[in-house]
Amino acid sequence: MRKVSIITLVTVFFALTIVVINIALILEYKRQVSDLQLFAFQRFVMGMKMMRDMPEDLDEQLSKLGIRVSEKEMKLLQREGEKLFEDPFADVVLYEKKLYFVPRSPPSFPPNALKNMPPPPHFRGPPPILEDKGEFSAGRVWILSAVVNVLLILFFVIVLRKLLGLRKLKSAIRAFGNEREFKPIVLESADELGEIAMEFNQAMEKIHHLKEARTLFLRNILHELKTPIMKGRILSQSLENPKKKEPLERVFTRLESLLGEMVKVEKLTSNEWVVDKKEYRLVDVLDHARDLLMSDTSRLKVNANIEAPIVCVDFELFATALKNLLDNALKYSVGEVEVSIDDKQIGVCSVGEKLHQERLDFSKAFNRETEGAPNGLGLGLYIANAIITKHGFALKYLHVKGQNCFVIVI
Repeated sequence: MRKVSIITLVTVFFALTIVVINIALILEYKRQVSDLQLFAFQRFVMGMKMMRDMPEDLDEQLSKLGIRVSEKEMKLLQREGEKLFEDPFADVVLYEKKLYFVPRSPPSFPPNALKNMPPPPHFRGPPPILEDKGEFSAGRVWILSAVVNVLLILFFVIVLRKLLGLRKLKSAIRAFGNEREFKPIVLESADELGEIAMEFNQAMEKIHHLKEARTLFLRNILHELKTPIMKGRILSQSLENPKKKEPLERVFTRLESLLGEMVKVEKLTSNEWVVDKKEYRLVDVLDHARDLLMSDTSRLKVNANIEAPIVCVDFELFATALKNLLDNALKYSVGEVEVSIDDKQIGVCSVGEKLHQERLDFSKAFNRETEGAPNGLGLGLYIANAIITKHGFALKYLHVKGQNCFVIVI
């Protein structure tokens, strides 16, 4: 689904709202103008009828209709005025924001057509020009339009400021994720955004304290375990019997390796491991993984379908992942361990029973219902999967023809 910014969405919505409202106001303005012009025309017609009857209080009667006899010249109005309405006997003309009813010579009609038409008005002298007493102006409509637009723009600015505060909060949260030290988010806002920032600061402070406690605990554990391991290795060097010396050295070397695995687990789970990718030949990475193994590698058989494929990986990190896969294959099988290489995947296959479903979740460490020496703790596959995932690859498991195959899809 395409990502749409809230700010963009709100901006487009407000722009469309302003456009629609202004179009509606323009249409309403035109409708009202048309109605006013028609109403003025009707008043002019009524005034002409009154003038035909010539009552004594003619001026008063015309004033009630909002019109009066104009002193403007007919030629001026006909030349410079804007004609709005017309009938056979007069025109409604707009001139200097006022409406005028300007009589004109009646058209000539056939004799039979005059039977159903009202007789034209008769006046003594030239027909008078009627003038609307009020000015014809759309100022109220424009004032209303300006007020509506100002209110909408003001509301949009207020909403936009709040949304920009939300973007600032997002940037502060993102920056906090990249900082190693806890720095409270400062957001001067007395609304819900300020409350969110305050709650976030409290939650992140608790997480920061837990992280510090975990780091301190792990360092103490590693320090306390490394000391007896170092003493044990020194004591094993003093033994003269090779049969006792070599097994003890392997035990302490294995313990030291486990401590290193624990450090990697801690860095992977805390997302503190920075992957330094460069291009290497896959065979070189595989050779380094074999060097990291502390067991007999004579059972490893490498089948390369192409010559020296190039991979973009963190050399030490990816070699550790391969080492863990090879170590599991050598440890839990008795036959040859086949390593197949091509430009799309790396496969490590060994003879063995199909793994239980509970052991196929490589995203979790210690994912066994029962732990024991034959089964292991699940750290090897967990670390390998975490490293492979960090490189953008995928670890898949297949059981084919009595073989357990772990495939890294590049």
